[in-house]
Amino acid sequence: MTSITRRRFLMYAAGAVGLGLIARYSGVASALARPGAKQPATTEGGNAVVPPKPGHADRKYSQDAFDTTADPANKFGLVIDVGACIGCRRCMWACKQENNIPDTISPLWIETFQLDAETDLTGHPSMDELRQGATTSYIESPTAGHWYLPVQCQHCDNPPCVKVCPTGATYKAADGPVLMDYQKCIGCRLCVVACPYSARRFNWQKPSVPADQVNPLVPVRPIGVVEKCTLCTHRTRRGQLPRCVEVCPVNARHFGNLNDPQSEASRILKDNMSFRLLEELNTQPSIRYITRGKKWSA
Repeated sequence: MTSITRRRFLMYAAGAVGLGLIARYSGVASALARPGAKQPATTEGGNAVVPPKPGHADRKYSQDAFDTTADPANKFGLVIDVGACIGCRRCMWACKQENNIPDTISPLWIETFQLDAETDLTGHPSMDELRQGATTSYIESPTAGHWYLPVQCQHCDNPPCVKVCPTGATYKAADGPVLMDYQKCIGCRLCVVACPYSARRFNWQKPSVPADQVNPLVPVRPIGVVEKCTLCTHRTRRGQLPRCVEVCPVNARHFGNLNDPQSEASRILKDNMSFRLLEELNTQPSIRYITRGKKWSA
């Protein structure tokens, strides 16, 4: 596994700011933000259609979880307990298996960074940690003097990726997730640059997943498009948990409807202080982090 530092993380943030300034001062805001862009093509249930996979031509596929409808009464979100996370990366590999992520995609949709424990698990990581102290190349975990920060698409309420997409291929679903319409994606990668969390992946090669490992509920994305975490919409709209939440061995990941005060995620946020990554950018992530875990006592 290659070593990845937070320098790249901040580089993408700088790129997002740069795009914003260009749009504001060069008069091309309408071309980048496309406030009047059409919504993704729809079929019954209001879902954007993607091509069916071989052998499944009789089914309707959509990025919005295939034959499911977004309920605007819901606002799905994720709470990650970095105090409990042991850096095992089971969430990463379960996500890969669940979502037909080919071996050619690197890094995966979820990355887990090992950081120095200077913050003592009490709050937001320092900028020095983000610039210099983060790596994904650790071998054993958990280790004394370190803590672990899983990062993926933050499913922002104010997503910069959506604003810069020239075709409307990336959009904010009514129930919270930021999703992709692969038929509309032209591979320009403006969204990759705009995302301050380095959460988007580009298919440089034709993806290949062994037939016996393909999840029929998730399309294998074509070459030349951007893909990312979908918050397992194909599961959550059917009442299931995201796969990463389901497999976590230490219960560090919690999912729920943030509009429902009785959901697990809402109750945890009510009882615990939380932070969101790069809050100063006003992206308003739907993923929040808490530090209530006690893994260091193990």
